[in-house]
Amino acid sequence: MSANKLSPEQDARARKNYSVLMQRLASVGNAPVAHAVGCDEATISRMKPEKFEQFTQILAVLDLKVVPTDARCFRERDIAAYLQLAKLHMEQIDGVHQLEWD
Repeated sequence: MSANKLSPEQDARARKNYSVLMQRLASVGNAPVAHAVGCDEATISRMKPEKFEQFTQILAVLDLKVVPTDARCFRERDIAAYLQLAKLHMEQIDGVHQLEWD
């Protein structure tokens, strides 16, 4: 990516965003994307290097990331709380018989 004023974390996020975007675009192809947004396929090709890099940098500055639509994101503190509760519960189990449902 070109010289920028992103923090190291933002720069790393921008590179990951760009990678995901390019992988997905490669799997779908330029033509379907161009058709869906009403532009020429060549426009999408020209956007790839510079404009898509800028777009992914903007996302990084906004603390956003590119993920597939079926991905589920969770806050780390929420997962940490669930894991702590699960650990506490598992510590109270002496054997398999306690896992049986009546």
